Amino acid sequence: MFWRMLFVMVHFMLCMTSKVDAQISSNVLNPTVSGWAGSIAGQSGGISGGGSGPAFNSATNTLTFGYTTATATQRITAEAFAIQHALDLSNSGIRINGYNYSWQIDNSGLQSGTLSGQVQFLRGTNVLRTDNYNYNSPTNNFELYTGTQTFATQESMLAGDSMTLSFTGRDNRFWAGYWGPRVRDPSITLNYTTDPCIADPLSNPNCVGYAAAYLTQQCTINALYNSSCPGYAAAYFTQQCTINALFDPSCSGYASAYLTYQCSINSLYSTTCPGYDAAYLIQQCSTNPLYSTQCSGYQTALTQCTASPLYASYCSGYSTATSSCAANSLYASYCSGYQTALTQCSTNPLSNSLCSGYSTATQVCSNNQLTYTYCSGYTTALTSCSTNTQSNTLCPGYRQDSIQANNPTNTVIVETDRPTTRVGDSGKVETSVALVSDSNVNQVITRQSASTDAGEKSAPVNVTRQESPQQNMPVSTRQEQKQEQKQEQKQEQKAEEKSSDKPSSGAQQAQSSQSGNESKPASTPTARQTLQERREAAAKMAAVESGKNLANEMGKVTSMEAQVAVQNVVISAMGHTPGFDAYNKAMLPDSVGYKSFSIYTNQRNVENRQTSRMFGGTDKLHQEMIELQYQKGGYDARRN
Repeated sequence: MFWRMLFVMVHFMLCMTSKVDAQISSNVLNPTVSGWAGSIAGQSGGISGGGSGPAFNSATNTLTFGYTTATATQRITAEAFAIQHALDLSNSGIRINGYNYSWQIDNSGLQSGTLSGQVQFLRGTNVLRTDNYNYNSPTNNFELYTGTQTFATQESMLAGDSMTLSFTGRDNRFWAGYWGPRVRDPSITLNYTTDPCIADPLSNPNCVGYAAAYLTQQCTINALYNSSCPGYAAAYFTQQCTINALFDPSCSGYASAYLTYQCSINSLYSTTCPGYDAAYLIQQCSTNPLYSTQCSGYQTALTQCTASPLYASYCSGYSTATSSCAANSLYASYCSGYQTALTQCSTNPLSNSLCSGYSTATQVCSNNQLTYTYCSGYTTALTSCSTNTQSNTLCPGYRQDSIQANNPTNTVIVETDRPTTRVGDSGKVETSVALVSDSNVNQVITRQSASTDAGEKSAPVNVTRQESPQQNMPVSTRQEQKQEQKQEQKQEQKAEEKSSDKPSSGAQQAQSSQSGNESKPASTPTARQTLQERREAAAKMAAVESGKNLANEMGKVTSMEAQVAVQNVVISAMGHTPGFDAYNKAMLPDSVGYKSFSIYTNQRNVENRQTSRMFGGTDKLHQEMIELQYQKGGYDARRN
């Protein structure tokens, strides 16, 4: 009866309009005992009917559950949807979109237990949709529960389709009668619409002809909707040029837009770009900070380039400095190989023409190739020495007396600046300068500078040369001294000639010397002896002065070999210093000190015994250590 009423209502609305909006049907449930399968007529409480199954009270439209789990179900069969068959709904466009549910649940107090609900849509025996509801939670007397379930896709209710609503519950205390949860005024209404595809294919994408109708509609609104729309190409070109004039060179305003675009990427694109001057200054400054005084790094770059033109390629003297440093690393201190070349100069002044001692070393080596090992002809000259020791004054084994033997005047020649060589005890070639003419004295002096004590071995030195003080003098001074020596030699020869003219005096002196050497004082030294003594004294004084200068320069020596050589010369000069060994002869007489006497007599020191625990062991150990130092080596100083 209900579905017939719903059919009449829907049919009336379909006759009034060709297109029906969404509608809601009335409650499709049957509020009778016969409508709820599995229930009996009854009411809550008491024992009416027993309580093994749910009871339905038609007066209050209430389902009440008993002490056993039971289900009450109401099924809407195909007759309930007869409205679709009567109107041929498969063609009229009516579709079920979902349903609305509403009921009151009482799960409280004496009417409590478990309760659940379920709604199913079936096509034949296949379940299309299932919705479950759980009401096990306690309620405050009757509480209203409502909701809407919307289908994902519209369902056409066909013959054989059905919908069921069921409630399952029980009294969990197992009381006789109907003391379980209650369901009151259950209601389900259907949400349905008419199918708009018949009147308008665009009403739903599932309508037949929807795609064609939609394309026509969109192309009419906008020709750019699809490339198949009429006028699409022209409309697209106009659209793109409007959006961006750079879309195509044929767009109006393309040239101006292109210039603006390039300037936005790079202000240096054109001189007409805004900010071109500032960007150009930044570009030049980034490659050359000296481009303009406005460059941020101008002062720093100027300072660096002033200190070293090799700092960067933009420095003004970079090319000149590069070529000059490539030619000679000693050109300037900023050259890459400057320190290496400078180190080589300290060991070999001839290694570079810009070495500080290059000219001096060149002159010295040109005078005698055996002077230094770095002289270019040193090896050749040393080889010549092996065959002829007299080929060079610095040859090992060179004999000075051979020159004196060939001296026609038999004059004793003292050359303090002429070097002599010898083979030392270690087998090394040693070169030194004779300080005095006496070979014994000179040997003692020079050997102090050329070798060390037998117990102290120094670093091996291939060639040790002790330069005379005259070599440090200016050339003019040395020439004057040589002229003075020549004049003195002439005066000495004249004095000897005069003495040779008086044989009687000479014979008399000889007789006197033979008769009484012990009783008569020594004869007055000759001019030759006086001159020789003056020369020896001058040489010793010069050696002392040279030693002082070398002592000041000792800290500047870089190599161990050179430092040992300088120290030897200083030690030699110390031996010539008058009174140098006076300290060894000085005696300090002992004197009477303080007289020993007792200040505090009959005084006894009392120590705190409580501190013995803290310091007793330590004091004992300290005393034992003191005792050990007297007993070391079997010597006890206290007994002496």
